[in-house]
Amino acid sequence: MDVQTIIREIVGIDKQLPAKSIFAKDWLSWYRGKVWGFHNYKIYNGTNYLELERKCLGMPKYVAESWANLLMNERCDIVLPDEEKEKLDEILYKTNFWQKANDGIEKSFALGLGALIVNVKDLGISESGRVSKDKAQLTIDFINETKLFPITIENKEVTECAFVSKNSHSTNIVVHMRGEDGLYLIHNYVLNDKEKVEQQYTFETKSEIPWFFILRPNLSSNFITEISDEEIGISIYSNALDTFMAIDNKYDGFDLEYVLGRKRIFVSTEAWTIDKTNGNANRTFDPYDQLYYHLPDNEDGKPLITEQSNELRYDAYVRGLNTELSYLSMKCGLGENFFKFDGSAVATATQVISENSTLFRNIKKHEILIEDVLRKMTKVIMKASNDFTNIQFKELEDSEIRIQFDDSIFEDRNAEMSRDRLDVQAGIMSIPEYREKWYGEDEETAKEKYQEHFLYNIINNYINALASGAITPEQYVEIAFPNAGNKQEIIEYIEKFVSKQEADVQDFLYEGNEGERDAVQIDEELQAENQAEESQEEIEEIV
Repeated sequence: MDVQTIIREIVGIDKQLPAKSIFAKDWLSWYRGKVWGFHNYKIYNGTNYLELERKCLGMPKYVAESWANLLMNERCDIVLPDEEKEKLDEILYKTNFWQKANDGIEKSFALGLGALIVNVKDLGISESGRVSKDKAQLTIDFINETKLFPITIENKEVTECAFVSKNSHSTNIVVHMRGEDGLYLIHNYVLNDKEKVEQQYTFETKSEIPWFFILRPNLSSNFITEISDEEIGISIYSNALDTFMAIDNKYDGFDLEYVLGRKRIFVSTEAWTIDKTNGNANRTFDPYDQLYYHLPDNEDGKPLITEQSNELRYDAYVRGLNTELSYLSMKCGLGENFFKFDGSAVATATQVISENSTLFRNIKKHEILIEDVLRKMTKVIMKASNDFTNIQFKELEDSEIRIQFDDSIFEDRNAEMSRDRLDVQAGIMSIPEYREKWYGEDEETAKEKYQEHFLYNIINNYINALASGAITPEQYVEIAFPNAGNKQEIIEYIEKFVSKQEADVQDFLYEGNEGERDAVQIDEELQAENQAEESQEEIEEIV
């Protein structure tokens, strides 16, 4: 029983399955770096056909890799409330998720399609038939286009799908299908090397969201055929294959220019060997030294040794390569000057990307689909963890799940942070707002961290307002000690402290000494300030 038969058996014989892309094999060949029929070629030298191999600059992989680094790098994050984020980060760390996600974006953009899959391993079943969660763990894996078979597509979204993986002794077939109740079932088949079913079981996910998440470039396909109006996903470089050929032609010619233009010394037979008295001829030059080239006997009066040194067309080849790289950048949505050849390697643009540039708009366009994938995946991880493992998440609203992408490429990160620090100092931006923006914290966590690390500043900022009566002790405690368990005790102490200070001021005014401040009075004022500081320290000790 082959793969297609099993899939048909599950989905039904009458169901029309979407056709896979007929161009994916071409995209895969270019991604690998050597394309049959182009990188291997023949030339005629006037006598025979010679088989040659064209050198490859490897730009298809470099394009996909560049997009992966722009969209899924170390600054990307999934932001949840503090406690829930710790649990999610632990799961993502154990599954090596971020590396798999970067690899998934690269291969999905190269081949047009890919998928991240959530699964549960080590889920035990007791003798009574009850599920044991003690050893259960979630896994997250990436499946590339070659192992992915869409079953149902609704509104340009794959809602049911099969995944096939083969090894030397068996074939695993996993089919994600929606049941009649709207919840997803995962059908698992294991075939032996003779294509006979050795194992078969069905897993109930208890989820309305599928446990697979399709990754693809957010591109509208121009590969329209009579069978299908549109491909499910197309490669990010699907319309740049001619440019790849032009680049590799010029790169191969650039190398050949050095090979053919290297210095050579032509040596005739007379100078190539030296006769000894015993009749044996010894070679004058090393036969493996490529600098020298042996010519037949010299009978035309030319010098025994002649030198040839050609001028290299270095600048012409570099200009040609840079022109093609500009075309490639444009065709792959990276702008006009993303790649540059400096004669030794291809470098990428390092300047800050303007918000009105083509690359900026394309990055934001692709982030729409990736954000949707990460948001749905987070929901599935939390529900699957609650249902099948001992790690329990609180139920969160959609607004509490925030996907953070790397925006440092649009503006210099250090410059923006410095500007925001000045805004904090000027009172335009609050410290909690700063922490939300630059530390990826939610509002509640940012306020808690601010309270924890900047309590002394908060007290100093509001103590004068408290002493002057601008704010009440209750308001002061809510600002300075919002999480204290003994708020009423602090309020009572502050009320005594404030009334005492008011009495001292009233006595001073009553004695009629407002305009006279001798050394004794100044000393008394300093003592009063010291008492105020000591009282504040006592408040902190109470807290």
